[in-house]
Amino acid sequence: MNFRDELFEMWAPAESAWSDWAKPVLFAHAAEAAAEPPAEIGIDLAIADGHTALVLDLPGEMGVRVAPGLTRAGYRPVPLYNGAPGAGEVVEVWPIVRALEELGPVVREASRGLPEDAPPAFLLDARRRGPAGEVGAGAFDNRSISLPTDFPSASTLRGRGIGRVILVQDEAGPPQVDLAHTLLRYQEAGIAIWARLVSAAEEARAITVARPRWYRSMFQRFLATLGLLRHPLGGFGGVLGEGSGG
Repeated sequence: MNFRDELFEMWAPAESAWSDWAKPVLFAHAAEAAAEPPAEIGIDLAIADGHTALVLDLPGEMGVRVAPGLTRAGYRPVPLYNGAPGAGEVVEVWPIVRALEELGPVVREASRGLPEDAPPAFLLDARRRGPAGEVGAGAFDNRSISLPTDFPSASTLRGRGIGRVILVQDEAGPPQVDLAHTLLRYQEAGIAIWARLVSAAEEARAITVARPRWYRSMFQRFLATLGLLRHPLGGFGGVLGEGSGG
């Protein structure tokens, strides 16, 4: 097994019930490096009850740095990063790759004894959609979005005993519009949606997800991905030519 496959196995072991949803995009760009693991970020979170899943929509590598603590609390981290790295990248992704590399062994050690059906903690980059405004020609445009198909369906969650999803964000506010398409599907299926801040000591609270534009429209996926560049190794990313920014 080469380094990249071994690293992916650390984060998405074959025995995990949720590994089918882990995204291999960033692992395809990993390169074995001798570096100190980045500092972990602790989160005041109750031990997993088996009925609650987490969605961590956090900027950059923050979700990866939270992952070891989540694992020790009984959750299975599931990376859902879709933007590929590249020179001159619009969305800074290389730090996520490095964090996955350096914290992979830590997560593997923390997950020893974790049951196969440990509840998932899905990891997203809150900056995935990139900055507002035009992107200049020659930039590596790796802006991406989260789609409902990136996640298990509501019936899959419910079939595995999940009745609540807690959204963890770095800043207060409603779910990002792309993620709202997934969370509202869960909400309509009877899964409770709660929210909390990663840095706050207070408990999570129940929220109501508002209906986003084009919800359940047959054109939603097409419209949502319009203008995004697909990467040949998977996910999103490509060099913009003249007149293709936006």
